[in-house]
Amino acid sequence: MKLLHLSLLTLGITSVHSLTITDDPASILNHTFDYIIVGGGSAGLTIANRLTEDKQTTVLVIEAGDDLRNDPRTTDPGLYAVADYTNISWGGRQQVINAGKVLGGSSAINGMQWSRGTVGQYDALEELGNEGWNFKTMKQYMKKAEHFHTPNANQTSLGVGFNATAHGKNGNIDSGFPNPYPCPSCNLWDALVNSTAQTYPGLRADNKVDQCDGDPRGVARCMYSITPGSSDGATQNIRSSSAHGFIFSLAPGDRPNLYILTGHLATKIVWKTTQPPSPKGVACEVVTNTSSSQSFVVQVAKEVIVSSGALGSPKFLELSGIGDRKILEKFDIPVVADLPSVGTNLQDQAGINNAFIGTDLLNGPPGHTSVAGMAAFITLPQILGPDAAAEYVQLMQSTIKARAGSIVSSGAAVSVKGMEKMLSIQARQYGLEDAPVVEISYILIPGSTILVGSSSWVLIPQYRGTVHIASSDPRVPPAVNPNYLTDNQDFSLLVNMSMVLRRIWSPATVKQFASTEIWVGAVDSKLRVYGVRGVRVADASVLPIQISAHPLSTVYGIAEKAADLIRTVHRHRTIRLQTILDTVRLRYGFDRKETV
Repeated sequence: MKLLHLSLLTLGITSVHSLTITDDPASILNHTFDYIIVGGGSAGLTIANRLTEDKQTTVLVIEAGDDLRNDPRTTDPGLYAVADYTNISWGGRQQVINAGKVLGGSSAINGMQWSRGTVGQYDALEELGNEGWNFKTMKQYMKKAEHFHTPNANQTSLGVGFNATAHGKNGNIDSGFPNPYPCPSCNLWDALVNSTAQTYPGLRADNKVDQCDGDPRGVARCMYSITPGSSDGATQNIRSSSAHGFIFSLAPGDRPNLYILTGHLATKIVWKTTQPPSPKGVACEVVTNTSSSQSFVVQVAKEVIVSSGALGSPKFLELSGIGDRKILEKFDIPVVADLPSVGTNLQDQAGINNAFIGTDLLNGPPGHTSVAGMAAFITLPQILGPDAAAEYVQLMQSTIKARAGSIVSSGAAVSVKGMEKMLSIQARQYGLEDAPVVEISYILIPGSTILVGSSSWVLIPQYRGTVHIASSDPRVPPAVNPNYLTDNQDFSLLVNMSMVLRRIWSPATVKQFASTEIWVGAVDSKLRVYGVRGVRVADASVLPIQISAHPLSTVYGIAEKAADLIRTVHRHRTIRLQTILDTVRLRYGFDRKETV
């Protein structure tokens, strides 16, 4: 029992200080943490906050980006699409795919649109074998993360609509509509709502459309992850990132058991391979952002939680020896778990843009709001008409087997049977479930020359891509191949949309605001990585299929559920341990103080 006493003591860190955010590793080197979270983004900081609600639980978050809480690029919604994010985004090499490299991750640099998928899309997660992942539970967790600001009378009079039952009121992430609501851009949004509704007969366009209530179909003013400003303009709208909602909002003196190391890159998991039944993650190797030759190791007692995003998590797992044996051996990485599904099934929504020079009717004060003012989520029959839509779905269904085989042959999936099931579910969403298949976001970018326009995406792509390491050097970006529009039907949808967008912008009521056009499966249902112990993945990369929504609210829901999964597992272990100790005490007459 003395050995048990010693091992229990190593799980905690005696501390009298508050939350630590530092870029100096000296404060963490001699500690063993209960959990290490790789990535301080939307999911990572949510989980860190929830786990450290238990004062006996110690957590270290390792984030490659910096703490930029006072940088306007991460606080002012009006700077999205205007500011230079080069040094706080992972960026890319040939085709830029932005991902936040800053405390708060992509929630600190994204467009802040706050929406959710359909009921059927979340239920499909459970249908694919993930018990407990359905709309009922995800709605609970998404609302748990949310603090919704009910619109005021002025906002509703200008066209804002909402469904109060869809939103949480006590969470950490603020959501709502800009305040004061930006005008004269509101007049452009009015014109575009009417034009979009006329273009797509039957499209819901009243103020009862709430794109968070499980039925996002229709056109509506955008809701954002922001803290709305005051009606008198004394305070402006502020971006509500995971860093602001879950970390910077903590009271002074709170969470001495939470450490956040910024400016450092976690490179791989250190394994204990001598104990069956499978390797156990016992530490993380870390390097500074300036040198990959100087590394150190941080010990972990319970689990490593990988929350590095859809592009970063596969890279970290492969560097840790979890992935396709052929890829790992190519870069001389010891194979810990041969898991070929790592880095496959990548789904990035391809889109098109059109843009116009805005007229003087849009001149006005800066609104400190995101560039996207409204969004339309449109179904296949609305785009093609009912007869053509039925033929489209019939073609999808008749080619499922062939397309699944082609995706597996390309290396973008590992199981033909599994891919057939995913494609079958998506075909049902296009047809029987009548889910939105295309989104149009309408934008206004302020500046010396005002730009207006729209972006349109295929929401439920049929193509699949990959993300894999390109080197054993952790500082080398992964090789990302989304395989955009390799499915002919996806391509045909975007061609259709390119023609429709011009039609939407053509009525005189809209053209008065726009003049010249210009051209511009690696985890189980508990999120545990197959083949190893003590490692979970919790971020957008765990979603097996896309949803008809912007992902931010869903990622917070994933993180909230992940935190509960983790706490439940280790709470049960603690209860079992205490039961054993009590049994020993009763059987042998030991005093509890002597046994622990």
